[in-house]
Amino acid sequence: MGSLFRTTERRPQVERVLPGSTYRAVAIVTITIIAVALSYGAISAVSGFAWWQTLLLAMFALGGAAEFTFVGVIAAGGAPILAVLAGLLVNSRNFAFGVAVGPFFPQDWRALLAAHWINDESTAISRLGHNPRAKWHAFLLMGAAIGIMWPGGAMVGQWLGNVINADLLGLDAAFPIILFCLIRGDLKNKVTLSLTVIGILIAVGLTPLLPLGLGAVTSLSVFVFVAAGWAVRSFIRRRSAGSSGAGNTSADSTAAADHTQYTTRGERNR
Repeated sequence: MGSLFRTTERRPQVERVLPGSTYRAVAIVTITIIAVALSYGAISAVSGFAWWQTLLLAMFALGGAAEFTFVGVIAAGGAPILAVLAGLLVNSRNFAFGVAVGPFFPQDWRALLAAHWINDESTAISRLGHNPRAKWHAFLLMGAAIGIMWPGGAMVGQWLGNVINADLLGLDAAFPIILFCLIRGDLKNKVTLSLTVIGILIAVGLTPLLPLGLGAVTSLSVFVFVAAGWAVRSFIRRRSAGSSGAGNTSADSTAAADHTQYTTRGERNR
């Protein structure tokens, strides 16, 4: 009888670190990554790269734009050193991504390992987190998906070889569209929106004038405006603080002089 009327204790529900929407976003981006990796592997095969060269480049560079640029320069007859420099320049955008993920990265050995996964997709997915812990988990989830699916897709593309035509698939347009959908919430900030528009205009204007893949990197020049704005604001604040300090000193001196004059008059009256 006692067991029938015993009050059952409800176990507290464990709060999920990531919502289902984040997993869905990672799945969608991963599908696109596989598709683009197929194109990269096919282009690499057509350009004369061996399967192990395609695999090593996919594993260690882990940056689609840089790898496409490297393969494109070699296929066009460019020197390997120029291809390496072009790939490094394209991947220089990862410095900006490092600044974005730095606030929620752990300050231990895990940061050294996860730094290899810093790229467009993992940074964009991490923005979906509502706190540092959620952002870190979202980053790891997307980074692990890229680390596995990008080299795997490249190997399948290498095997397919000439069967896939990346130009006809139009996969180069799919990535920017998905990334834009991921960051559209951040564009509600007027400053972020203004800097984004300026960066787009700079990149679009310089793309016809620069080698393959380097036009998009020029959008990072908007950080020059950010740095200039910070410098001007800091200068104004220091100047205002100095002026207020000088005004306070002058007021204190005037008060002290009035006090001295009042004391002197009192002594004379005595």
